Amino acid sequence: MKKLFMMLFAAAFLFALAPLMISPAMAGDKAAKTHAKDCCASEMNCSACQKECEKTLAYFKKQGGKYTEAKNIQILEDCISSCKASAEFQSRKSANSSKIMALCSDICKQCAQMCKDMNDPKLADCIKSCLECATCCEAGDKGK
Repeated sequence: MKKLFMMLFAAAFLFALAPLMISPAMAGDKAAKTHAKDCCASEMNCSACQKECEKTLAYFKKQGGKYTEAKNIQILEDCISSCKASAEFQSRKSANSSKIMALCSDICKQCAQMCKDMNDPKLADCIKSCLECATCCEAGDKGK
């Protein structure tokens, strides 16, 4: 019984390591693609960024003045839309997801910069969320 257990354990171990022994570079690429897809489709990035930008948009509208300038509202609305689309494309494994991810990354970077330029400490969460989403989408775009 002990011998059978050891043989099963050894077989499982070799099975788990087989992809790494066959092609380490290929296994790394697959892991990177999976991570990029997962992070953009998950609540951790695109969806979280969308929600954070929605909160920021409401904050901007409440503040008025420079916050409600058309260019500021537009970039937030663009960020919300691109994050929503990116998460949706990723969740259904669309063949076009890399295209929307590239766009999402660019728009998230623009939104983060706009929020930084506002010089308002209350925008720290939006900046962080946009930069995380941009990084994820950029990695996912290059991973395809």
